[in-house]
Amino acid sequence: MSVTALSHVENRPAGGAQVLDRVVALLGALSESGELLPGELAERCDLPASTTYRLIADLEQHGLVTRAGRRGTTLGLWILELARSVEDRLESELVEPAREVMEGLAHGHGETAILTAPGGTHAMCLASVESDHHAMRLSYDRWRTAPMHLGASGKVLLAHLDDAHAERILADPPPHPAGGPQIPTATLRRQIAATRRDGYLVTDGELDGGATAVAAPVLDARGRPVAGLSLAGPTPRVRAMLHEIVPAVVAGAAEIARRIDTP
Repeated sequence: MSVTALSHVENRPAGGAQVLDRVVALLGALSESGELLPGELAERCDLPASTTYRLIADLEQHGLVTRAGRRGTTLGLWILELARSVEDRLESELVEPAREVMEGLAHGHGETAILTAPGGTHAMCLASVESDHHAMRLSYDRWRTAPMHLGASGKVLLAHLDDAHAERILADPPPHPAGGPQIPTATLRRQIAATRRDGYLVTDGELDGGATAVAAPVLDARGRPVAGLSLAGPTPRVRAMLHEIVPAVVAGAAEIARRIDTP
Protein backbone atom coordinates (compact mmCIF):
# COMPACT_ATOMS: atom_id res chain seq x y z
CA MET A 1 0.00 0.00 0.00
CA SER A 2 1.27 3.46 -0.82
CA VAL A 3 0.76 6.40 1.49
CA THR A 4 1.57 8.98 -1.17
CA ALA A 5 -2.06 9.56 -2.08
CA LEU A 6 -2.72 10.25 1.58
CA SER A 7 0.06 12.79 2.05
CA HIS A 8 -0.66 16.30 3.30
CA VAL A 9 -3.75 15.03 5.09
CA GLU A 10 -3.39 18.00 7.43
CA ASN A 11 -4.93 20.07 4.64
CA ARG A 12 -8.07 17.94 4.52
CA PRO A 13 -11.20 19.14 6.33
CA ALA A 14 -11.44 17.92 9.91
CA GLY A 15 -13.79 15.10 10.73
CA GLY A 16 -14.20 11.35 10.46
CA ALA A 17 -12.86 11.18 6.89
CA GLN A 18 -9.64 12.91 7.96
CA VAL A 19 -9.15 10.52 10.89
CA LEU A 20 -9.69 7.56 8.58
CA ASP A 21 -7.15 8.95 6.11
CA ARG A 22 -4.61 9.24 8.90
CA VAL A 23 -5.24 5.71 10.20
CA VAL A 24 -4.90 4.24 6.71
CA ALA A 25 -1.70 6.23 6.15
CA LEU A 26 -0.19 4.91 9.41
CA LEU A 27 -1.12 1.30 8.69
CA GLY A 28 0.15 1.62 5.12
CA ALA A 29 3.49 3.00 6.25
CA LEU A 30 3.91 0.14 8.73
CA SER A 31 3.02 -2.44 6.08
CA GLU A 32 5.80 -1.07 3.87
CA SER A 33 8.50 -0.64 6.51
CA GLY A 34 7.81 -3.33 9.12
CA GLU A 35 8.75 -1.25 12.17
CA LEU A 36 8.98 2.50 12.65
CA LEU A 37 9.60 4.78 15.59
CA PRO A 38 6.76 7.24 16.25
CA GLY A 39 8.83 10.14 14.95
CA GLU A 40 9.64 8.27 11.74
CA LEU A 41 6.00 7.32 11.34
CA ALA A 42 4.89 10.94 11.82
CA GLU A 43 7.38 12.14 9.22
CA ARG A 44 6.46 9.39 6.75
CA CYS A 45 2.76 10.24 6.99
CA ASP A 46 3.22 14.03 7.25
CA LEU A 47 1.44 14.17 10.61
CA PRO A 48 2.11 16.07 13.84
CA ALA A 49 3.92 13.98 16.46
CA SER A 50 1.09 14.46 18.95
CA THR A 51 -1.48 13.16 16.47
CA THR A 52 0.72 10.18 15.63
CA TYR A 53 1.19 9.20 19.29
CA ARG A 54 -2.55 9.45 19.93
CA LEU A 55 -3.44 7.33 16.92
CA ILE A 56 -0.82 4.72 17.81
CA ALA A 57 -2.27 4.43 21.30
CA ASP A 58 -5.81 4.04 19.94
CA LEU A 59 -4.76 1.45 17.35
CA GLU A 60 -2.77 -0.47 19.94
CA GLN A 61 -5.87 -0.82 22.14
CA HIS A 62 -7.63 -2.54 19.24
CA GLY A 63 -4.70 -4.83 18.44
CA LEU A 64 -4.04 -3.21 15.06
CA VAL A 65 -0.51 -2.09 16.01
CA THR A 66 2.02 -3.26 18.59
CA ARG A 67 4.86 -1.40 20.33
CA ALA A 68 8.10 -3.23 19.65
CA GLY A 69 11.81 -2.89 20.22
CA ARG A 70 12.83 0.54 21.45
CA ARG A 71 9.25 1.76 21.36
CA GLY A 72 9.05 1.16 17.65
CA THR A 73 5.65 0.25 16.24
CA THR A 74 4.63 -2.68 14.03
CA LEU A 75 1.36 -4.02 12.70
CA GLY A 76 -0.56 -5.94 15.36
CA LEU A 77 -1.75 -9.53 15.45
CA TRP A 78 -5.39 -8.55 14.94
CA ILE A 79 -4.39 -7.71 11.35
CA LEU A 80 -3.83 -11.46 10.82
CA GLU A 81 -7.35 -12.30 11.92
CA LEU A 82 -8.80 -9.70 9.58
CA ALA A 83 -6.60 -10.89 6.72
CA ARG A 84 -7.51 -14.54 7.30
CA SER A 85 -11.20 -13.73 7.08
CA VAL A 86 -10.72 -11.84 3.81
CA GLU A 87 -8.49 -14.55 2.37
CA ASP A 88 -11.02 -17.30 3.10
CA ARG A 89 -13.82 -15.31 1.51
CA LEU A 90 -11.83 -14.46 -1.61
CA GLU A 91 -10.65 -18.03 -2.01
CA SER A 92 -14.16 -19.47 -2.02
CA GLU A 93 -15.99 -16.66 -3.80
CA LEU A 94 -13.48 -15.67 -6.47
CA VAL A 95 -10.23 -17.65 -6.71
CA GLU A 96 -11.73 -21.13 -6.88
CA PRO A 97 -14.36 -20.22 -9.50
CA ALA A 98 -11.58 -18.61 -11.58
CA ARG A 99 -8.94 -21.31 -11.25
CA GLU A 100 -10.09 -23.59 -14.08
CA VAL A 101 -10.35 -20.64 -16.46
CA MET A 102 -6.86 -19.44 -15.48
CA GLU A 103 -5.37 -22.89 -15.95
CA GLY A 104 -6.94 -23.14 -19.39
CA LEU A 105 -5.48 -19.78 -20.40
CA ALA A 106 -2.01 -20.48 -19.03
CA HIS A 107 -1.62 -23.94 -20.51
CA GLY A 108 -3.45 -23.11 -23.73
CA HIS A 109 -1.25 -20.11 -24.55
CA GLY A 110 1.97 -20.87 -22.69
CA GLU A 111 2.00 -17.74 -20.51
CA THR A 112 1.12 -16.70 -16.94
CA ALA A 113 -2.51 -16.09 -16.01
CA ILE A 114 -3.09 -13.54 -13.23
CA LEU A 115 -6.18 -12.68 -11.19
CA THR A 116 -6.20 -9.28 -9.50
CA ALA A 117 -8.70 -7.40 -7.35
CA PRO A 118 -9.11 -3.69 -6.54
CA GLY A 119 -8.02 -2.39 -3.16
CA GLY A 120 -8.07 1.35 -2.65
CA THR A 121 -5.50 2.85 -5.01
CA HIS A 122 -3.87 -0.51 -5.77
CA ALA A 123 -4.54 -3.80 -7.51
CA MET A 124 -3.63 -6.98 -5.62
CA CYS A 125 -2.76 -10.34 -7.11
CA LEU A 126 -5.10 -12.99 -5.71
CA ALA A 127 -3.75 -15.92 -7.73
CA SER A 128 -1.53 -16.77 -10.67
CA VAL A 129 -1.04 -19.85 -12.83
CA GLU A 130 2.22 -20.38 -14.72
CA SER A 131 2.64 -22.51 -17.83
CA ASP A 132 5.49 -24.98 -18.11
CA HIS A 133 5.75 -24.51 -21.88
CA HIS A 134 8.75 -22.17 -21.65
CA ALA A 135 11.83 -21.98 -19.42
CA MET A 136 11.53 -18.18 -19.39
CA ARG A 137 8.17 -17.04 -18.07
CA LEU A 138 6.69 -14.36 -15.89
CA SER A 139 6.26 -15.10 -12.17
CA TYR A 140 3.76 -13.08 -10.15
CA ASP A 141 3.60 -13.52 -6.39
CA ARG A 142 0.29 -13.86 -4.61
CA TRP A 143 -0.66 -10.73 -2.66
CA ARG A 144 1.69 -8.60 -4.72
CA THR A 145 0.26 -5.10 -4.99
CA ALA A 146 0.81 -2.48 -7.66
CA PRO A 147 -0.69 0.96 -8.24
CA MET A 148 -3.93 0.58 -10.15
CA HIS A 149 -2.82 3.05 -12.83
CA LEU A 150 0.14 0.87 -13.86
CA GLY A 151 -0.16 -2.29 -15.96
CA ALA A 152 -3.10 -3.82 -17.80
CA SER A 153 -4.26 -5.86 -14.80
CA GLY A 154 -4.78 -2.70 -12.75
CA LYS A 155 -6.04 -0.38 -15.45
CA VAL A 156 -8.96 -2.62 -16.40
CA LEU A 157 -10.08 -2.23 -12.77
CA LEU A 158 -9.46 1.53 -12.74
CA ALA A 159 -11.52 1.92 -15.92
CA HIS A 160 -14.63 0.58 -14.18
CA LEU A 161 -14.40 2.24 -10.77
CA ASP A 162 -17.00 4.87 -9.97
CA ASP A 163 -15.97 8.24 -11.36
CA ALA A 164 -15.12 9.85 -8.02
CA HIS A 165 -12.83 6.98 -6.99
CA ALA A 166 -11.09 6.90 -10.37
CA GLU A 167 -10.58 10.66 -10.39
CA ARG A 168 -8.92 10.57 -6.96
CA ILE A 169 -6.37 8.09 -8.30
CA LEU A 170 -5.79 10.03 -11.51
CA ALA A 171 -5.38 13.30 -9.60
CA ASP A 172 -2.68 11.91 -7.30
CA PRO A 173 -1.42 8.53 -8.56
CA PRO A 174 0.82 6.51 -6.21
CA PRO A 175 4.50 6.34 -7.19
CA HIS A 176 5.90 3.57 -9.36
CA PRO A 177 7.01 0.73 -7.03
CA ALA A 178 10.34 0.43 -8.87
CA GLY A 179 10.90 4.16 -9.12
CA GLY A 180 9.95 4.30 -12.79
CA PRO A 181 8.48 7.36 -14.49
CA GLN A 182 4.87 8.29 -14.04
CA ILE A 183 2.58 7.81 -17.02
CA PRO A 184 1.08 11.12 -18.22
CA THR A 185 -2.51 11.61 -17.13
CA ALA A 186 -3.60 12.16 -20.74
CA THR A 187 -2.19 8.73 -21.65
CA LEU A 188 -3.99 7.13 -18.72
CA ARG A 189 -7.28 8.65 -19.75
CA ARG A 190 -6.86 7.39 -23.32
CA GLN A 191 -6.14 3.88 -22.02
CA ILE A 192 -9.15 3.97 -19.71
CA ALA A 193 -11.38 5.10 -22.58
CA ALA A 194 -9.99 2.32 -24.79
CA THR A 195 -10.63 -0.27 -22.08
CA ARG A 196 -14.23 0.81 -21.67
CA ARG A 197 -14.72 0.79 -25.44
CA ASP A 198 -12.93 -2.46 -26.30
CA GLY A 199 -13.38 -4.52 -23.12
CA TYR A 200 -9.65 -5.21 -22.73
CA LEU A 201 -6.24 -3.50 -22.58
CA VAL A 202 -2.71 -4.40 -23.69
CA THR A 203 0.31 -2.81 -21.99
CA ASP A 204 4.06 -3.22 -22.44
CA GLY A 205 6.63 -3.03 -19.66
CA GLU A 206 4.74 -0.75 -17.29
CA LEU A 207 5.39 -2.93 -14.24
CA ASP A 208 7.87 -5.54 -15.43
CA GLY A 209 10.42 -4.65 -18.07
CA GLY A 210 10.21 -6.75 -21.22
CA ALA A 211 6.76 -8.11 -20.35
CA THR A 212 3.45 -7.56 -22.12
CA ALA A 213 0.08 -8.15 -20.49
CA VAL A 214 -3.42 -8.52 -21.89
CA ALA A 215 -6.19 -7.93 -19.35
CA ALA A 216 -9.97 -7.83 -19.24
CA PRO A 217 -12.27 -6.87 -16.35
CA VAL A 218 -14.49 -9.27 -14.43
CA LEU A 219 -17.60 -7.17 -13.79
CA ASP A 220 -20.62 -7.68 -11.59
CA ALA A 221 -24.21 -7.17 -12.73
CA ARG A 222 -23.92 -3.44 -12.10
CA GLY A 223 -20.73 -3.09 -14.12
CA ARG A 224 -18.47 -2.75 -11.07
CA PRO A 225 -14.99 -4.36 -11.15
CA VAL A 226 -14.79 -7.55 -9.11
CA ALA A 227 -11.46 -8.66 -10.54
CA GLY A 228 -9.13 -8.39 -13.49
CA LEU A 229 -7.96 -11.36 -15.56
CA SER A 230 -4.61 -11.09 -17.31
CA LEU A 231 -2.29 -13.17 -19.43
CA ALA A 232 1.30 -11.95 -19.35
CA GLY A 233 4.69 -12.99 -20.63
CA PRO A 234 7.75 -11.84 -22.59
CA THR A 235 6.79 -9.14 -25.06
CA PRO A 236 7.92 -10.88 -28.30
CA ARG A 237 5.88 -14.01 -27.53
CA VAL A 238 2.74 -12.23 -26.35
CA ARG A 239 2.75 -9.62 -29.10
CA ALA A 240 3.07 -12.33 -31.74
CA MET A 241 -0.05 -14.09 -30.40
CA LEU A 242 -2.33 -11.15 -29.60
CA HIS A 243 -4.84 -12.30 -32.21
CA GLU A 244 -5.38 -15.44 -30.10
CA ILE A 245 -4.72 -14.13 -26.61
CA VAL A 246 -7.02 -11.09 -26.65
CA PRO A 247 -10.27 -12.96 -27.41
CA ALA A 248 -9.27 -15.76 -25.02
CA VAL A 249 -8.74 -13.34 -22.12
CA VAL A 250 -11.98 -11.46 -22.84
CA ALA A 251 -13.92 -14.73 -22.98
CA GLY A 252 -12.19 -15.97 -19.82
CA ALA A 253 -13.16 -12.86 -17.87
CA ALA A 254 -16.77 -13.22 -18.99
CA GLU A 255 -16.75 -16.88 -17.94
CA ILE A 256 -15.41 -16.03 -14.48
CA ALA A 257 -18.12 -13.39 -14.09
CA ARG A 258 -20.70 -16.02 -14.98
CA ARG A 259 -19.25 -18.53 -12.51
CA ILE A 260 -19.10 -16.24 -9.53
CA ASP A 261 -22.68 -15.14 -10.25
CA THR A 262 -22.25 -11.79 -8.56
CA PRO A 263 -25.49 -10.01 -7.60
